[in-house]
Amino acid sequence: MNRDRSTYTGLPRKEIDWFPKIDYEKCNPEECNYHCVNFCPFGVFSKDANGKVKVSQPYECNVGDESCKFQCPLGAIKFPTREELKMMLRKLREKYQK
Repeated sequence: MNRDRSTYTGLPRKEIDWFPKIDYEKCNPEECNYHCVNFCPFGVFSKDANGKVKVSQPYECNVGDESCKFQCPLGAIKFPTREELKMMLRKLREKYQK
């Protein structure tokens, strides 16, 4: 089922910087067998030609969802804090209510 991910609660998704970031000092895809790439149903992660994991579709990530972070056996996936997310959304709501 395809879902329109262009907005989140009426706000433009591309203006919400909620998506995973990879800590490459911890990431070792040979050890975890690309678990994040295989786990994410939205295709947020992919591997490049050199086998490095990358966040290739950041805005396909569900806002507020950190499930991949907890699936990473090496702790290599990070997200903004909940407080940072609240601030992002608050600022965007103010911007678009004018």
